[in-house]
Amino acid sequence: MTVLRRLMWASTSLPCERKRYLALWHAHQGLSALQIEDLGLLSVSRLYQQGGLDALKERVQPGQQSRLTPGILADIRAQLASGERTWNSRTLAEYIAQKYDVTIGRTALRDQWRAAGMSWQRTRYVVAGQVDPEQKAAFRDDLEAVKKGR
Repeated sequence: MTVLRRLMWASTSLPCERKRYLALWHAHQGLSALQIEDLGLLSVSRLYQQGGLDALKERVQPGQQSRLTPGILADIRAQLASGERTWNSRTLAEYIAQKYDVTIGRTALRDQWRAAGMSWQRTRYVVAGQVDPEQKAAFRDDLEAVKKGR
C-alpha cells in the first residue's frame, strides 16, 4: 500500500486520480461500500478490480482532429517568414480558405497557432532611413500652402 500512498501524494497525479486513489485507500483501511459511496467514489473499486492501478489513471480524450495539417502549417510559416505582407487572424484565415479550401475560424486559428508554438505580434512602423532634405523642404512648403488654403 506504500505504492498507493506514493501515488496519492505524487505531484504528477491529477486531482481526479488522487480522489480515486483515496477511495481505494479508504477501502483498504476497512471503510464500507456505503461510506465510500458517500464520498461519491463507489465505481473506483470496480475499476481497480478490472484493471488494477493503471485503470484508475485519467484517460486522455483525443478530441477533434485539426484541420490544419503539418503541410499547411509549414506553408504558413514560410509565408510569415518571407515578410511580404502583414498578417492578422482574418487575413490568415482567408489565405487558408483560398489556397487549401479549409474553413477555420479566427479563434480556432489562434488556438492552433499557439499550439504550434507561435504567437501574434503587433506591427511597428519603422523609418527606413533619413529623408532627403530637399524633399523635406518641398513637403513643408506644400503643407504650408495647404494650411493657408492655396
